[in-house]
Amino acid sequence: MESALFRPTLLSCAIAASLMGVALPSQVLAEEVLEQAEIEKITVVARGRVETLQSIPDSVSVYDEAMIEKARIRNVRDVADLTPNFSQLDNFRPGLARIQIRGMITPQVGEAPLAVVVDGVTAPDLEFINQDLVDIERIEVMRGAQGALYGRGAIGGAMILNTKPPSDVPETQLSASYGHANSYRLTGVTSGAISDNAFFRLGGYTRGTDGQIENTFTGEMADHFKEHGLFGQLRFELGDDTELNLRGRYGSSEGGLAYYQGVTADSWDDFSLQMSQNVVNEDNRDVMEFSARLNQYLELGQFELIAGYSESKQDSFYDSDYSAVPSDFIFHYAGAIEGIANVDAWTFESRFTSHDDQPLRWAVSAFYQDRTRYTATHSYDDPIGDQRLTRSDFGDDLLLFSILDDNRSQAWGLAGQLNYDLTDRLELTGALRYDEDKRSSVDPQDVAGTYAEDTFSQWQPKVSLAYQITDRTLLYTGYSKGFRSGGFNEPHPDVSRIYDKEVSDSFEAGFKTDFWDGRVTLNGAAFYIEQENAQITQFNVDTFTLENLSVDDVTLQGLEAELAIDLTRQLNLQLTGGIIDSEINEFERMPELVGEPQLWVSDFNFNAALNHSLPLNNGWQLESRVDLQVNGPRSFDIFLPEIRSNTTTFLNANIGLVADQWRLTAYVDNLTDERTAEDLFLLDDGVTELVRLPNQPRTFGVEMNYRF
Repeated sequence: MESALFRPTLLSCAIAASLMGVALPSQVLAEEVLEQAEIEKITVVARGRVETLQSIPDSVSVYDEAMIEKARIRNVRDVADLTPNFSQLDNFRPGLARIQIRGMITPQVGEAPLAVVVDGVTAPDLEFINQDLVDIERIEVMRGAQGALYGRGAIGGAMILNTKPPSDVPETQLSASYGHANSYRLTGVTSGAISDNAFFRLGGYTRGTDGQIENTFTGEMADHFKEHGLFGQLRFELGDDTELNLRGRYGSSEGGLAYYQGVTADSWDDFSLQMSQNVVNEDNRDVMEFSARLNQYLELGQFELIAGYSESKQDSFYDSDYSAVPSDFIFHYAGAIEGIANVDAWTFESRFTSHDDQPLRWAVSAFYQDRTRYTATHSYDDPIGDQRLTRSDFGDDLLLFSILDDNRSQAWGLAGQLNYDLTDRLELTGALRYDEDKRSSVDPQDVAGTYAEDTFSQWQPKVSLAYQITDRTLLYTGYSKGFRSGGFNEPHPDVSRIYDKEVSDSFEAGFKTDFWDGRVTLNGAAFYIEQENAQITQFNVDTFTLENLSVDDVTLQGLEAELAIDLTRQLNLQLTGGIIDSEINEFERMPELVGEPQLWVSDFNFNAALNHSLPLNNGWQLESRVDLQVNGPRSFDIFLPEIRSNTTTFLNANIGLVADQWRLTAYVDNLTDERTAEDLFLLDDGVTELVRLPNQPRTFGVEMNYRF
């Protein structure tokens, strides 16, 4: 497919808009009834004000509380599985989510390709993204560069999470599940009024599993996991026009990591091969988040002031040669690594948004974030190599070397947005944001030789035109620029210390429509993206360090479609899909990769979900859902572009009894036990050629929810 096919001309936009669409799950339909058609509108706040989904010129998917329960959305990966051109893969440890959205990938060194905003606070680091989604009221996923709205890091999109607010009516919810591999999840939440103008919401959770991926050398499960946490909110009505919300969350987890399996270029997709490591791997993480949000309603509009503090402390210990083979002292060295990553961040944001009932609507905002990130890598010698060892067996006498990094980011941004109704059917939107990120990095062991400092900045404009052809059909087209900060690699004489910022130019055209008295919703988009200095991370075999590289020029073009049909009052069909054509156009460091697809980018993803409900006696009903997910091939390693995963098909299903207060569900995930690689890279240490991180096998269980 030639790149020119989707270049942002008016003709291509018109053709694309007439061909494809973005899906709306019918379960998320809520609020604002259309008087004539008697169908409900989905409202979103993705652009900073309350709007209907069908009226905004952006590709957005929305999942509300009902959809979250029916689809059993428990984490970001569950959201990605339902969203076109959005995916998440496991990484070597739980805190590092590998996210891809519209072909923008997550480098292991660097930032995610989308901004994640929880109750108005922008997550400062990857460590705060891959957590269990508990007590969530609403999820909105914006695809396409959103830098003008959400700043640096929103180069591929933004995900907005809203937790359930404190209620003035007493409410308690309990949830429990138990399944295969002794997996469990318990959640409890209670909410109510403290006084006439003060309200609370408190909850806690615990979850865990014995794991299913065995370390055949030790006989133990390598992917075991346990996590528990507490969360709470306080809401104060300080007057008729003023509200203060306080939010806090704490989570602590422990489990396995780096359960890589040694494979070869010929056997990488042979899943009869098992993990065999002599060091028992372990990962521990504690996360705390606090925020305060003040809302003031004035004559000119709404003013918001938000302050947040985020803290994550993580340490891990794992087998660095991913094997149970002794050193030969020539090519293969058995060893272990202790990794530490501690993040502290303060975030401040303010927004002033005009009222909606006027032809010219505006919003201005300011942002500041101060983040420190300390990482340490301690490499230990394993003098035996083929005996079971734990962290306690490695003392200072076995320490070979350490790489430390004190990293600081001081970022600020200013933004403005205008929405103007040129006519009652034609809306012009313009937004502009400037972001500046001053970063520094130093190894405190060698301050003079390792200190590095740089400032990364970028103007991020966005413009769109939306035309409401009929009351039920919207056409739109637009342009936006995205920006991801550069940063610093680990100090090493053979590794470039600084990697540059990443910038993208994104063009999009789409449409949104519904028909058949609102029983069919069809939305769609085509996009074309030019990416400069695309960031990827590669394990450097020579220096034994992770190195962030910049691919000079990448183009991404694709289509997205989601369709929702209410076939009957009890039967609903949802179809979603995305196709991406990615191509490396220039890569000075490795010119042999020119013409290859971008790493980690799946060629396509599709999801089909069938929801059915059957009324029973005494207010009960039988609800069932079947999900079919198909993911296209992707490559993993710049040294192995010829190795691409197979097309994978996953089948998930659940069936349950539902009443006003109860929900009893039986579920199965990955019903056919499909196996694939989540990660794969070249090690080539004389014993192991490649190492592979496998996906999770089939899981099943039962779940109960009770609300009173």
